[in-house]
Amino acid sequence: MADVLVIGAGLAGSLLALALAERGAVVELLDPGQGCSATGLSYGGVPWWAGAPGPMDQLMASAPAAWSHLEQRHGPLGWSPCSLRLHWSDAEAEAEAETEVAAAAGQVAFGHSGLDQTLARVEALARRHLGPDQVERLEASPGPGGRRVLRLDYGRIDCRQLSLALPQALERAGVRRRWGRCSPLQAGALPGRQVVLAAGAGCRELWSALPDRLRVSWAGVLRLEDGSLSRELLNTSALTQPNDILMPLFAQRQGLEQRADQIEQPEWVVDAGLAPWGEGLLLGQTSLIRPGTACGASPQAAALELELRQALKRIDPRLGQVPASFQQVPVSFSSSGTPLAGPVAGAPGLWLFAGLSSPFALAPGLAVLLAEAISGAPGALERLPGATEEPNPGWA
Repeated sequence: MADVLVIGAGLAGSLLALALAERGAVVELLDPGQGCSATGLSYGGVPWWAGAPGPMDQLMASAPAAWSHLEQRHGPLGWSPCSLRLHWSDAEAEAEAETEVAAAAGQVAFGHSGLDQTLARVEALARRHLGPDQVERLEASPGPGGRRVLRLDYGRIDCRQLSLALPQALERAGVRRRWGRCSPLQAGALPGRQVVLAAGAGCRELWSALPDRLRVSWAGVLRLEDGSLSRELLNTSALTQPNDILMPLFAQRQGLEQRADQIEQPEWVVDAGLAPWGEGLLLGQTSLIRPGTACGASPQAAALELELRQALKRIDPRLGQVPASFQQVPVSFSSSGTPLAGPVAGAPGLWLFAGLSSPFALAPGLAVLLAEAISGAPGALERLPGATEEPNPGWA
């Protein structure tokens, strides 16, 4: 019998299973195997310098070393340094300034500050960890309607490569992996002494009494699998380079997540960017959040895809017409920004690992801390961000 059953074989569940196995636990990983996953369709950005001051900042700052350690032990997983290129136009900056003025007059909910304040805030955040030559402003396409870029040193995981490499790494580590759905869990009748919910958006279906701050959004991207076309787009782009991630300076997804508890009807936003994905590309991102904590059915794709393609055309006219398929997946996040990693109240032996809003920066370090807590290591529980419950007994 396994010491720990981990339910969910995405990024969080897989890295936790590896961390538990490294500590000597016998681990079983339950993989629901339901097509595209949030991990497989992610940009894979590692914003290791962008953590809030305190424990979260320390965890995120350790991400490059953590990914390097994982690759030393388990082989290539898709990690590489890269640049993050944040783009904007004069028209977008003016629109943000108008939003700020309207917000001050009480006409709309407060969004981004103006261009100068936004640039200063991002640069100040990055310079806590980056040197002067690692943060630079570029004028990629000057003139009326032209776009500008803030380039910052960054890191990324190629999620196409990661999805192919993780099953082999788990097998070599001795993790027992099986496929199948899990029925809702019941207190006192868990399918193992230690059980971890790491199923992302599916966690609440397995245990309904989870904190309300664990929420779900529907994320949509365009997936371009034509390698030659992807290389052509990257090699002729004025905004980005082949290994880099491109995102809007005035991105909207994070703001939508932060106000998720206040929305009264479904809301969605579009962010125009791109990231390498194996030999292809992931283009843009739509984010839709509904009131309440339920996941709900997949949103109607047509309107979301049309709006996404229109946004992409503003950064490169070719991107609105590329032969890419629109894919949507449910993604868990924490409306407070603090991930949920720790024991579940009222259910001895049950743990939660979900709601990581910066998963590729947080998951490697959090997986190690959570594995230590599950094993009963002294003081490990207190080092988990946001953990407030009493520790569960370890497997030893």
